[in-house]
Amino acid sequence: MRAEIIAVGSELLTSARVETNSLFIAEKLSQCGIRVMRKFVVGDREAEIRGALLAALKDAEILIFTGGLGPTNDDITREVVSETLRRSLSLHSAILEDLKARYQRFGLRMTENNQRQAMVPEGAEPIDNTHGTAPGLFLKEGKALIFLLPGPPHELKPMMTNRVMDLIHQYKQTSRQFYRRLKVASEVESRVDFRIGSTYKSYPSIETTILASPGIIELFFCWVGEVNEQLAEQQLEELTRRVRDKLSESVFTDQELDLQEVIGQILRDSGKTLATAESCTGGLIGKMLTDVPGSSDYYRGGLVCYSDDLKVDLLGVNATTIERFGAVSEQVAYQMAVEIRKRARANLGLSVTGIAGPDGGTLEKPVGLVFVGLSSEQETGVKKLQFPGQRETIRLRASRFALDCVRRSLL
Repeated sequence: MRAEIIAVGSELLTSARVETNSLFIAEKLSQCGIRVMRKFVVGDREAEIRGALLAALKDAEILIFTGGLGPTNDDITREVVSETLRRSLSLHSAILEDLKARYQRFGLRMTENNQRQAMVPEGAEPIDNTHGTAPGLFLKEGKALIFLLPGPPHELKPMMTNRVMDLIHQYKQTSRQFYRRLKVASEVESRVDFRIGSTYKSYPSIETTILASPGIIELFFCWVGEVNEQLAEQQLEELTRRVRDKLSESVFTDQELDLQEVIGQILRDSGKTLATAESCTGGLIGKMLTDVPGSSDYYRGGLVCYSDDLKVDLLGVNATTIERFGAVSEQVAYQMAVEIRKRARANLGLSVTGIAGPDGGTLEKPVGLVFVGLSSEQETGVKKLQFPGQRETIRLRASRFALDCVRRSLL
């Protein structure tokens, strides 16, 4: 079954915003044997949206739009789709009342242009949006199922997971996709492939995909052989087990979980608490930890001590240590980890100090040099790393490596 995605938004054609919704949509569709064959990214212009729609309708059985459902004049997805398919738009009274109630709950005044979000094409079925104002829309056009979904990921994802997939199963005969995944931390893509290459190559009916991002590598094993559920499950399970054995502690999950979610589970299960002291990462570790609901159970909090004087005044790092070894040093990372653990009354103290660039590097301490400290009541250790990449990549790698140090210490 062929699926196509049309992402609408002029900002997606600039460096200001990266289109990521299609990755999530493709993953959900692949789980029931539907492959995304093509993706369009178009601006908020009528001709481009219409052209992408007509091109997709030639072959697609599943067509998913994202974006362009808001209340402003440049949100025209709903109107262009309706006009192209020759379907009239009408005001949906139930959606309008829901919109009014939502604004009232937040003590806000609903402006007249918000009524656009209550306009529904003829024959379309609204899809509730529990996380925003723009409802989704579902309509059938010939053999194709067309979905219009909002652009913000926190609105799209629950809509896609719950209602959209139910509607696809209702109208299309889908098949189960046999696959496994593993997520790996603190490894390099080439090293991972070197260690497991001979293993996965011995399974010709399984397609292996290795996806690398800063500090995280994802392994996907997908059955592409003849339809045989028992054999597929048996070989996928065997391959996954063998790869896990080779990569050992580097594998942190086989589920749809982020590293910080896995760490949160381990901390909660072990009854341990964590506090952070960050310099070059600028609070990114704290953000990642608090992105997880319920993280107050185990995350005590953190300090972002970017300047040397705050490292001394707030954390209690010895000024002489900074003067002698520099703020980016094993000694300072050590003291930061110890002091944040003590001051936050946490079981573990995590620290990061480094040079994220693009300036500030020297021959002795180049850009990308990072020290990560981890302190418990029993011991304190510091790791020295040299990360490649630009500023944001270095910060992300350092944050993920630091979090992985916590995970490994609790295994």
